[in-house]
Amino acid sequence: MKRFYIGLVVTFCVYALTLIVYFLKGNLFKIPLELIGTSADPHTFMTTQEITKAESLSRIRSLAFFLSTPLQMGVLVALLGIAVRFRRVAERMFRASFLQMVAFVFLFTLLMDVLLLPIDYFLFKIDQAYGLSTEMLALFWSDHGKDFLINVLGTTVIVWIFRGVLKWSPNRWWLWFWLVSIPLILFVTFIQPVVLDPLYHDFQPLQNQELKAQILQLAARSQIPADQVYEVNMSERTNTINAYVNGIGGNARIVLWDTILQKLQPDEILTVMAHEMGHYAERHIYLGIAYGILLSFIGFWFAFHSYRWFIRRWGSIWGIRGENDLAALPILLLIVTIMSFASAPAQNAFSRVIEHRADAYAMKMTGDGSAAIRAFQHIAKENLSPVTQPKLVQWFRGSHPTILERILYFEQFEKR
Repeated sequence: MKRFYIGLVVTFCVYALTLIVYFLKGNLFKIPLELIGTSADPHTFMTTQEITKAESLSRIRSLAFFLSTPLQMGVLVALLGIAVRFRRVAERMFRASFLQMVAFVFLFTLLMDVLLLPIDYFLFKIDQAYGLSTEMLALFWSDHGKDFLINVLGTTVIVWIFRGVLKWSPNRWWLWFWLVSIPLILFVTFIQPVVLDPLYHDFQPLQNQELKAQILQLAARSQIPADQVYEVNMSERTNTINAYVNGIGGNARIVLWDTILQKLQPDEILTVMAHEMGHYAERHIYLGIAYGILLSFIGFWFAFHSYRWFIRRWGSIWGIRGENDLAALPILLLIVTIMSFASAPAQNAFSRVIEHRADAYAMKMTGDGSAAIRAFQHIAKENLSPVTQPKLVQWFRGSHPTILERILYFEQFEKR
């Protein structure tokens, strides 16, 4: 076992060193020579300092992503022995199996949160250092505390359902759990705008009545059942800009960050909102859910076989009693983490397709490619986003086409 852990550490160190050299030394953000001086060239709308900061920040964030995910996997493996101890503590504390489960989930989630907190805090300080975050430390801890409580509650519900399904159907739990996950996903998507989001942010009706009327006209043309537009006080957290339409059915909400209202012109905001409405009008939310459900079907099947093989092959070494043992749950979490990382390119490829579709929808609705170009130039500038990304980053983190690709599309639209 000691050799196993040493091997893990050595492998991670080699992997980390390779990534550090690639991200910190590589020439990752070159644009084609023929685009120099065009509207897609960041030098035409960003200062040299802003470009340097954007590229530097992107390198740090990408490095943090590619290091933190394998690090989380390693932590889960290292904590298998501690999970057995937590299970024993829970059994001594309570006789009822449900309460044992709640105690175990709380203890293990708390430990994982503490161990991975330095990464979150590091990224928080990085955003502050680069001038993106305006968040005070008290607000950071408040949000983190809410995240923890929601995570504990959600994990408890999922573990309770999982253990019940596993006990009822040991050889088909993956199929039944997959079926149960579908209404859970729909429920969370439905309640997010009206229950979860207000826990973190203060939503108010949009004060700019002229802009509100224009946005609602777009919404009506997009057949979005909304009679209100909301602005959210994000300036207490960030200097970046964004807007979105989320929720399903009657819970759909049109939301603009107050920062985008401060930094973009009305015609630029309308192109952004038309893009967001495109997701609703073309049922991208439902398509995304359906695509996720399809991937999860494969994932649950793979998790079932991996989980069973791991416990039969290695479980006794750590003192795990069987598949329904609370102490085995970190194994399932490890498998889910691995699958999530491995499936990121497929998920992002799908996301980029629907994001481009939403850009096309925005042009159909507004016909204003010039405003869209200016909007995305502002987004690159205010959010410190490089206009292009290396392929590796785009595969694993690129949920949207690059800003360069989007500006080029809007330029082509303008020339029609």
